[in-house]
Amino acid sequence: MKTLKLSLIFSLAIFLTQAWKPIQPSKGFAENATDLFIFQNGVERPVSGFEETIEVERKEFSLRFFNKRYDAENDKFYSAQIAAFIDKAEFDMVKVGMAKADLPCFMPGSGMAPSKSGKYESLIFKNSAHHYTTYENSESKRLKLLEEKGDFLKLEFEIASLYYDEKKVKIKDTKLTEFYIAFLIDANLNGMIDEGELHKLNIKIN
Repeated sequence: MKTLKLSLIFSLAIFLTQAWKPIQPSKGFAENATDLFIFQNGVERPVSGFEETIEVERKEFSLRFFNKRYDAENDKFYSAQIAAFIDKAEFDMVKVGMAKADLPCFMPGSGMAPSKSGKYESLIFKNSAHHYTTYENSESKRLKLLEEKGDFLKLEFEIASLYYDEKKVKIKDTKLTEFYIAFLIDANLNGMIDEGELHKLNIKIN
């Protein structure tokens, strides 16, 4: 009986130790830093697959994601590179395993300059360029900061209008019903599109 009581006390102690163990950040947080979300009408929807069709209403929406802070001083050029296409053939060229230098939309020097506001005021469709989105600090930023989680920032790229055929069009006024986005975070800064770093979105406008 005494042995049984000691065994029960020992088991209870182990249970309480585990129960009161401080919650640690998810081991996969850094590994899942390229998780992507679509935000519209106050609802955030995760993009679960590598290549996914997303339906949005004919109004502004945004891309939300985690990334590290841009740190030019230490050569840590963390960014989300966002290429937009109307031509699916160009979109299909972007594949995992490729070097960014081999793709016109992601090659060095293909990042487009933002507007005078410091941000991209439209989603720009261009086969040979991309939106080079970064967040360094409150003064130097191309994205909206939502929150900070350790070394990672939760950021937002807002899309209220589209730029194609040499003109800016609000989403509610566009005649487009479908377009494509290649969303890339080179998390290890190796210049390659590695597994888990790329999301390909087929955006359908209702």
